[in-house]
Amino acid sequence: MHRITQSIEIKLPRKKVFAFLKDIEARLELNPFYKVYSFEKTTDGGIGVGTRFKIALLSDYGMSKYESEIVEFVENERIAIKDVNGRLMLTLTLKDMRGGTLLTHDEEFIIPEEIFHENEEANWPQWLNILKSLTLESIKFDDRKRQKKMEEITKNLRNNLRKWLNIIKERLETEGA
Repeated sequence: MHRITQSIEIKLPRKKVFAFLKDIEARLELNPFYKVYSFEKTTDGGIGVGTRFKIALLSDYGMSKYESEIVEFVENERIAIKDVNGRLMLTLTLKDMRGGTLLTHDEEFIIPEEIFHENEEANWPQWLNILKSLTLESIKFDDRKRQKKMEEITKNLRNNLRKWLNIIKERLETEGA
């Protein structure tokens, strides 16, 4: 699992920030790094522990479809959401700060394996791919390439998260939630 955490101070009371955060679709739509392709609440009733959503997002990495569930919901304090397949765990925490609220976005995730194979020769025979992977030098090279790719993806995600949180902050402070 990989992890990114970012915090931002929003000059509004926790209650107003939380009211926006629990509108998951609206929050997702503010992310400039992907397009919400589809969003469906699949459980009845209000938002709380056990609420599930089917989500499809389109980004530079392709289409990502998943089902998520709220696993923790403490009004005006915390929302934790997990991908039902265990690929993502997101916790949004709110704390009082002088003049506003500190929003912390903490996300643990698995980088999909397909991302590491996007440049491989698709037409090579399977036996050649197996043989290639058996040499010690290529294993070391592949591990270094893989590590570098993971670091690059994590850095980009961290930067994107910072920008997204700034957009959320600007929207909330401008509209007063």
